[in-house]
Amino acid sequence: MRSHGYGASAANGYSGNIVEEYWSPTPEVFTGDFQAFKALSVSEKQAVITKEAEEYGMEKPQGYNVSFHYNPHVEYHHFGSSHPMKPWRLTLTKQLIVAYGLEYTMDLYEPRPASFDELAVFHDRQYLNFLSHVTPQNAKPDDPAYIAFGFGGESNDCPVFDGLWNYVSLYGGASLHAAHNLTNKQSDIAINWSGGLHHAKKNVASGFCYVNDIVLAIQHLLTQNQRVLYIDIDVHHGDGVEQAFESTDRVFTLSYHKYGNDRHGYPFFPGTGNITETGPTDPSNRGKGHCLNIPLEDGIDDEQYKWLFKTVTDAVVQKYQPNAIVLQSGADSLGGDRLGRFNLNIKAHGFCIETVKGYQRPILVIGGGGYTPRNVARTWCHETSVCVGATLHDNLPSHIPYIQAFQGSENGDGILYPDLHNTKRHENVNTNQKLQNLVAKAMENLRYLEGAPSVVVNTRGLTEEMIMKIREEVERELEEEREDRHFLSVENKRRTRERNTGGRGERGLR
Repeated sequence: MRSHGYGASAANGYSGNIVEEYWSPTPEVFTGDFQAFKALSVSEKQAVITKEAEEYGMEKPQGYNVSFHYNPHVEYHHFGSSHPMKPWRLTLTKQLIVAYGLEYTMDLYEPRPASFDELAVFHDRQYLNFLSHVTPQNAKPDDPAYIAFGFGGESNDCPVFDGLWNYVSLYGGASLHAAHNLTNKQSDIAINWSGGLHHAKKNVASGFCYVNDIVLAIQHLLTQNQRVLYIDIDVHHGDGVEQAFESTDRVFTLSYHKYGNDRHGYPFFPGTGNITETGPTDPSNRGKGHCLNIPLEDGIDDEQYKWLFKTVTDAVVQKYQPNAIVLQSGADSLGGDRLGRFNLNIKAHGFCIETVKGYQRPILVIGGGGYTPRNVARTWCHETSVCVGATLHDNLPSHIPYIQAFQGSENGDGILYPDLHNTKRHENVNTNQKLQNLVAKAMENLRYLEGAPSVVVNTRGLTEEMIMKIREEVERELEEEREDRHFLSVENKRRTRERNTGGRGERGLR
């Protein structure tokens, strides 16, 4: 018996959990190709997938619950034929997850798009109004707002395309829904591979990112959690999230990324995230010391990355003691990525998920970058299996649609875990000594962190800015009370001395 939980906008029209029982008429795992699979009836296809799940023990994990938040309409958007961001990678990811039977290990939700007001909890309303109305037909590159909001320019990283508002609403809504599942304790791990757009600012699109779903999700998590740790393993620095929470101690941001110049000699995007960047320099700013950046050079390999990640992340968790964790699992840190310059294989990338899962906190796992779609899909499928505690066989199921995307020596020979160095390997300029020095500096930065702040949990859905203002007011009142008590203490001592003049406490004349 398999249980599928859906959101209010589930495709079958029902809300809540739906329990269905499937019986497989097929005695063995399906071995035909996709053309043969496509010729089967709907019930026969379902039987094939069910049999795959049963054969390889795909069942819900014991002792914790994992949810999968995904609206398939997010796949249908297109940034442009020459643009490296391909939402089609989400199609491939979904197909691998379903083909392996991982859908039977999780509660499945089809979240609704985020509303304007939900996005406005972080984003500027004027900016959102622009996003909701701009189209390729009415866009005006000479409009000052067009440039001011991050569109156009030489690179045109953030193009205007058909359905832009629908796209940002869908991935934003999925991350909010996943965060909601964590706060109401329906899930221990919530996954949204369509999210993770970490470069978007309050009123500026940046680096293929229009709406910062991560910030929105963290703000929601803060309504029930005192402290949230954000971890970013995308090859690019998570600048948008760091900037959004730079003035609060309730969020700690930890980013592992490439820093320095790209192969053309220009600063690698976004050009921020050095080890010396630890938050505001003003000692009175609560966010001081609440971000840690781990800048890496080209070509870091599996064992180096795993050691570095576990060493530093363990130290941060021990010091900060987060109540919840958000992990941005950008797949452009894989070897062979179109834009990235690291040499990581799929299981080394997934090691980060395993490590964070071991901290036994509520976890929101989200996507991010990744510009070689077949390897993005492989990685996120593997990391879904890590979340549910399943082991996947290496040979891809034969009934996967678009299986040709994974076949051939240049595409990984039809297996789940190919050596990603088979087509391109970058020179590793990260010596072990450099990494040890980097860790030493990171630990030094952590020494200045005062420890885990304790605050009253906000259950009213207030924004972080409002919470900080309330905290400042309360602490100002407490300081005034301390000053009043000090004044009264001094005054009482003075009066006591006056009353005791000539009494037993007064020295006599000698």
